[in-house]
Amino acid sequence: MATVFCFSSTGNSLYAARKIAERIGGRVVRINNNSLHDQPVCDDEVIGFVCPVYFWGLPRLVDRFISELRLENKEAYVFAVMTYGGMVRGVNGRIDDLMKAKGARLSYAANLKCVENYILRYKVKDGREFRERIENNLSEIISAIENRASGGIQKFTFINRLVHRSCPDEGSDRDFTVAPECSGCMVCQKVCPAANIEMTEGRPVFLHKCEHCLACLHHCPSHAIDWKNKAGGKGRYRHFAVTLNDMMSS
Repeated sequence: MATVFCFSSTGNSLYAARKIAERIGGRVVRINNNSLHDQPVCDDEVIGFVCPVYFWGLPRLVDRFISELRLENKEAYVFAVMTYGGMVRGVNGRIDDLMKAKGARLSYAANLKCVENYILRYKVKDGREFRERIENNLSEIISAIENRASGGIQKFTFINRLVHRSCPDEGSDRDFTVAPECSGCMVCQKVCPAANIEMTEGRPVFLHKCEHCLACLHHCPSHAIDWKNKAGGKGRYRHFAVTLNDMMSS
């Protein structure tokens, strides 16, 4: 049996996790607030983690989930695939450190460059040629996993820790604004992996346990959500092969 644990806010990691699971005959389990209600347990022979890189580190939910995950099979083949848009190095080493703390080890790791969608700094650049390159790189990664490859693990260094400290914290949601165009559709609440949004009188209220994943901002049908007025005029993003229902069904 194989399980691929996945954290995704715009669909890049979810798409990769699904493709991997399909090829290795496994299942995809989403990492979100619900995953942490009870201590997660896994006894599979193959265990994977697929998630984005946030400021050269792991999303907080992912770090916490892996920390609390109870591995019944210490000899499992464990792999990690980090999706990213800008630059990355060493993040998979954090997963290796967490595995070693459990008496297990990360066997194989790879970084998959995807569409950059941190629109607070950049505009989304997508296109056919870029998608084809992603597909080719992902296919190579999956082949390596199928063949139980090893290697690719990079050390999680003090530079990673230093850069990761600049990631906006759980209270950063105080800087979200909601425009009058908000229709009260509840999409933001349903796509939030941290369960950080509740609806009050038809408007989203943020609960200060934010992952800064920007799922609410990207998937809002009215483009009514912004953060420090940095997303105005920029296109939102969701992986072309992932639907809104996919993102809400986690």
